[in-house]
Amino acid sequence: MIRYYKNLLLTLSEIAGHPSLLVHAFSGCNLHCYHRFNYKELIQAKPSSFYAIGDVISYIEREKDLFEYILISGGEYLLADTEDLISDLTKMRDVTSKPIIIYTNGTNLAKMMELDRLGLVDGYHVDMKLPYHLLSEDDFDLIELTLGVKTSDLSMFDSIISAIEYAIKTDKGYSKIRSVKYPFLSESAFEENRVFVQELNVRYGKRVSYEVNDFIYEEC
Repeated sequence: MIRYYKNLLLTLSEIAGHPSLLVHAFSGCNLHCYHRFNYKELIQAKPSSFYAIGDVISYIEREKDLFEYILISGGEYLLADTEDLISDLTKMRDVTSKPIIIYTNGTNLAKMMELDRLGLVDGYHVDMKLPYHLLSEDDFDLIELTLGVKTSDLSMFDSIISAIEYAIKTDKGYSKIRSVKYPFLSESAFEENRVFVQELNVRYGKRVSYEVNDFIYEEC
């Protein structure tokens, strides 16, 4: 069973000009990104009080006139069991036709593809924390600083790059590639990401946007 944060958020800031319902899941995360916002509350926490999918469905039905999109985040929502993901997203589909968008770090491409195959997701907002396509063995310290994972193998980034490409290739008008403006990264890193996304857009005839979000230090 997937547990959901009880504070469901109605937001105008996630998708400019479109009121959206932001749903957080207590699904953990396989990364520990630099000063991750709400890390203790949404990832480290062992909640004794939470919403089950029935509670989320009730809210969607009750407040359906207040939002245009459903956004699902974590942690990393796609770390949940595939059967649970399919069950919960199917229940959402049964009560609303509004677009469902999942926020993901791109490390679960197989699940992205399966949910897409079943028609349960309309788009993915994929995090591109670094210019993954340009990383080399000289960047292991930067990877650890940014993503909070120690590695001596770059193969994990092949999967993330494939997830970014998949999100663009299959875009139905709802996907997005996003970065965070970490204070230790130069503007050239974001420009490299932007060029990479644009090249994929050209390749697949898409118009997926690339956005760089401000970095926010979480208050203690």
